[in-house]
Amino acid sequence: MLKINHISFGNIFHADLEIDKKFFNKIKKHSITKHRDLKTTFYEDLPQDLRDQIINYLNTYITEVGKCLKKKSHVFKKIWIQKYGIADYHNLHIHELKKNSYSFILYIDGGYKSGKTKFYNLGYPYIYYDYYLEMPPVAGKCVVFFGALPHESIPSRDNKKIVVSGNIEYS
Repeated sequence: MLKINHISFGNIFHADLEIDKKFFNKIKKHSITKHRDLKTTFYEDLPQDLRDQIINYLNTYITEVGKCLKKKSHVFKKIWIQKYGIADYHNLHIHELKKNSYSFILYIDGGYKSGKTKFYNLGYPYIYYDYYLEMPPVAGKCVVFFGALPHESIPSRDNKKIVVSGNIEYS
């Protein structure tokens, strides 16, 4: 049975999903171009078969999170892969401002030196409650969060961190 943890700060859900080595290795081997400071597929479409595999892998978990949110259905929107090298980071950002828009991060690989994902309160940096949440990059961990929640990936001190990220629309 899937155990979903809910953190009311920022409406964050996380669970440790079963690692599918063949699937994870396919993502690790996927070729990625560096755009500005980060290796990401954000600016291009993933191959349809890989996108379908990602959706298949995550669908049960995303559906269960939707039930927690009292939502009946969801649609996967944009999905991308990011690979982090030494000193790579992803600066503070949000995804979408719509009330039914959520985002996810699936950690494919990472270590204790890999940059954690830091979540801040809504309205940050203009409104600051002196609290943030750090999520370590552990393979198989998947985090779902409100798309307007400010977050960043702090600089990595190794070459291990690989994530699949994306946006979901619940209804």
